[in-house]
Amino acid sequence: MKRQEEREQLKAEIKEVFSFMSELSPEQQDVFLDHTVLEFVAADTVLAEKIGNCPGLALILSGELRVSRISGDGREVTLYRIGKGRTCPLSAICILGGNIGYAAKVIASVDTKLLWLSKDYVNRSMFLCEPFWRFLFNCMTNRLLEAMDIVDDIAFVPIRKRLAQLLLTSSNRGKQAVYATHEALAKEIGTAREVISRELKNLERSDAVILSRGKINVKDPAQLEIIANSRY
Repeated sequence: MKRQEEREQLKAEIKEVFSFMSELSPEQQDVFLDHTVLEFVAADTVLAEKIGNCPGLALILSGELRVSRISGDGREVTLYRIGKGRTCPLSAICILGGNIGYAAKVIASVDTKLLWLSKDYVNRSMFLCEPFWRFLFNCMTNRLLEAMDIVDDIAFVPIRKRLAQLLLTSSNRGKQAVYATHEALAKEIGTAREVISRELKNLERSDAVILSRGKINVKDPAQLEIIANSRY
């Protein structure tokens, strides 16, 4: 009885988070649930460092995953983040494309609740469950566009401008402190820690920010707005 209650609670949670679930018939919902495994992942847990033999399709019930790429010299850049109600497109590629061996790091940004959907269901659902496939392709398309935006930023937008944009977003336009190391900011933007440290020092000298260990206070958001909105 308890197991059935837990199953119904999980089904209700999935329907609340993923809209496609409500488009399925009761029988389809039960089949979907039969092919899932629930996992709780602690913050900072590395789920993968090379996309290969994934256990299934990762659906995020709560929390957030960060997907990044690491260069040959060890520099890391965040490609995108996957939050509640989304799925990891790399796990989908792993299932649909086989063991591609793409070097990407997937880490839980915060405590995260994952639902692993079996490979068998994903492969068979193309013909059996149209709402699920619409959801999956929409997620993959959106994450691809986000990754393309990151590439554009790295190629064409100066570090100083991208840093100002990140600080404004992370601090809610100066309303809260940014708790992050220079290394973490460098990974988010896709550059070296030394570059971020130099740019932050320049911003501190101009009284735009106040720096302390592991913490950044935005003192003059208007100044950062000017940098973030500049053409160069």
